[in-house]
Amino acid sequence: MRAPLVLPSLPFDPGTVVFSPGITSALKSSLSLRQVIDHFLECHLATDFGIVSRAMRFDNVLAALLETGQLTSRYYLHHHICPPETGLIITTHLDERTTTIRFASEQE
Repeated sequence: MRAPLVLPSLPFDPGTVVFSPGITSALKSSLSLRQVIDHFLECHLATDFGIVSRAMRFDNVLAALLETGQLTSRYYLHHHICPPETGLIITTHLDERTTTIRFASEQE
């Protein structure tokens, strides 16, 4: 069993948080979605990027260190939270000072 990967503190400014149209619509009907989004946003800000490849993790760390580019996190949504959605993507655009939260099925 591998030891968990612990990254050094990489604070970054999420800027303005923007919800996609799908997230905005789903928040009206799903009571638990807001709590899930809050949890995953905290994970994203703590540089727990969720289910991403090593290459994406490297790109995220490099972007945070250089304070330019984007950081992307991907998280699994349990089927009972917001069917039929199964994934959540959080992307911070450091140059634009915005963070977008969307379902994996939506285009950015």
